Amino acid sequence: MYHPTMKMDVARTVGRISEKIWGGRTPSEVLSKRFKLFVLLGIFLIVISKLLYLAGLTFPNLELIIPGLVVIGSFSLYCGPTKFQRGVNRYFGAIAIGIICLVDLVFWGFDKIFFFTWSGFAICWLVALNNKLSMFDKLKKLLWRTTLTAAVAIIIFDIYTGVLGWSLLGGAGLAVAFFGQIPFTLYHLCSLVFVPPLVGLGKLMVRVKVPVAVAVKARAEVRTSIK
Repeated sequence: MYHPTMKMDVARTVGRISEKIWGGRTPSEVLSKRFKLFVLLGIFLIVISKLLYLAGLTFPNLELIIPGLVVIGSFSLYCGPTKFQRGVNRYFGAIAIGIICLVDLVFWGFDKIFFFTWSGFAICWLVALNNKLSMFDKLKKLLWRTTLTAAVAIIIFDIYTGVLGWSLLGGAGLAVAFFGQIPFTLYHLCSLVFVPPLVGLGKLMVRVKVPVAVAVKARAEVRTSIK
């Protein structure tokens, strides 16, 4: 039998869970939780992108892996005071790439080209780490820097894996591999479409209410009106 108190109990439970995951006692605690969620969401999206590609549900070279590594790697995020929480952000790229390695080995087995693809992803992440951006910078600046970095990372990755790697492994000559890679790289650059939504999501997650002290005259009265 339905009772009004049941609805209240459910609402309180949902509120407590939401507060534990999303909120905090201080703005600093709230931000650290949201930064951590942003990093974990990035890892999730990278892994999902890889799995969707393996399942044949996405277009070749249109992927979230490099945009995700670049966007999240570009920001200096405080995820909490503990070693584990600091490690989530510091080693984000290593965690994401490690999962990709496991997925590749499970679905494909070992292949020599993986030396180039895995290390290529690591290079993209290291390139992004040089940005050291703040989520509190203007959106225009963040979009410009992360999009440019992602474009450079994609080009480096394609030259490293598709030209150098393919040539060294005997797949084709250097010149043939280079000119054959151009149309794939142009298509790969379409993955930049994922950068603005990721940056925008990060900006939305750091919108935290901060209590501000207001100076008033001595013996001044604070009046409120209820309409």
